[in-house]
Amino acid sequence: MTRPFFAVALACFFLLFTGCREDAVISRTDIQFLQQGILVTHWSDEDHYSKYTEQLDSLYINQGEQVLFTAGYAINGNAISSDSAMNLYSSHYWELEGESINSTTIESRFDSVGYRFTVLNTIDFSGDTLRDTLHIFVGSPLDITLVTPTSDAHIEPLSDDYIELNWDISGIDPWESSECAVYAVVAEGVSLSKSTHWLDILDSVNALSIGDCKNGMRLKGPLISEKWLQMNGLDLKDTSLMVYWGVKATAFTENGFEELAKDASSFSTKFIGRKNSVIQIKPIYEGLTPGSSISTKIVLVNASGDTLKTIPYTDTSKPKSINIQPQSGLQIYPYESKLTDYEAKPIVIDVPERSMLRLGDSIVFTDKIPPKAAPVKSAFALTDSIRFYFMDNGSGINPTQKKFVLADYDTINAVYEQSILSFVNPCRRECKIKIPIPDNARNRNAELFWRMVPNKDSLRITGPFVQMEEQQ
Repeated sequence: MTRPFFAVALACFFLLFTGCREDAVISRTDIQFLQQGILVTHWSDEDHYSKYTEQLDSLYINQGEQVLFTAGYAINGNAISSDSAMNLYSSHYWELEGESINSTTIESRFDSVGYRFTVLNTIDFSGDTLRDTLHIFVGSPLDITLVTPTSDAHIEPLSDDYIELNWDISGIDPWESSECAVYAVVAEGVSLSKSTHWLDILDSVNALSIGDCKNGMRLKGPLISEKWLQMNGLDLKDTSLMVYWGVKATAFTENGFEELAKDASSFSTKFIGRKNSVIQIKPIYEGLTPGSSISTKIVLVNASGDTLKTIPYTDTSKPKSINIQPQSGLQIYPYESKLTDYEAKPIVIDVPERSMLRLGDSIVFTDKIPPKAAPVKSAFALTDSIRFYFMDNGSGINPTQKKFVLADYDTINAVYEQSILSFVNPCRRECKIKIPIPDNARNRNAELFWRMVPNKDSLRITGPFVQMEEQQ
């Protein structure tokens, strides 16, 4: 939108010395036209960076996102700075949600969905008003969650039946169209982690279907062919295959706005020609020192309380497969007999017939016990190094981590070798020491302390005490 910046009367003022006659000629190129536009800088709440700055008539954003509106000006199509523009108009102001704001820029955040608009008004020195409107569409973030089949589903691999693929989707706003691409691939892979990014696998295959996001999809069986099994040397009596599937959703407008969402999951095929099932476990040990050896037992107990099996597990790098009869209410009790600071909660599962149950992330050993410390002896010579013995029967103590001792309010460096912590005697009179050394699971005895009482020729150590006991 443009307006003549100088009126003809003002032009005559500049032509005073040559006269302002009816036959005076004023070239159109001598008249300056002030132009304006609304510049939008858009941030992403996820990673807090400026995505783009451009002149817009319509803005599409999601609720909660931050935007900056800036008044931009030009003369005859040539952009000028804000400082230069201030010499070419008498005033300007914004209209936004019932407010009038006198500023070059305004920053706003829209926390509810719906249509908004902001208007930039500029009054030039001739009294004309430039008026530009930005239409703002605040939508809900696009989100998709796969529903069926669930990750614990087990499908007949050679059946001709259809498999229903369904998902929940939200955030498709009234002004948006949507499109969903469905991907699936069958593999001999093993699901051991719920955090696995299945879409990394699906990105390498072609989409099965592309259509409206509001509808699910029917996947025609069989999932695999006899020829594919023969080519890969697989026997479904001993093999449960994984079907990885995912959906990539796109919501878009005619103006070029686009947002993406995706989700992925997996399910398994049943064994053929057998009744028993298989439980596959791979316990997780949080904070375990690399290279540490374990001695774990997995005890299986049926719903009646009878012990069915006790399985040893010593290799944290490999999953363990356990044959088991189908049943309901199977109880799995994990025990660690070597690193006794580690404990894991038991789990209860149902075992369907002819199924592979991959219990990745289900059995987690955690160490919540801090290292134990004790002085090597109760009395030292005043010139001796003070030595404490440390024991941790869990995640372990990192020998490369810097060690220190707190003597009253002073910090004393210490040396840790072969489970012995050594430090120079810091006390010339009675003092209190703390040794807050953590294990690899970040447990530490922050409240424990010892008293060091020097006398004529020796130093006596008593404790440990708890900080709360001293306060009482």
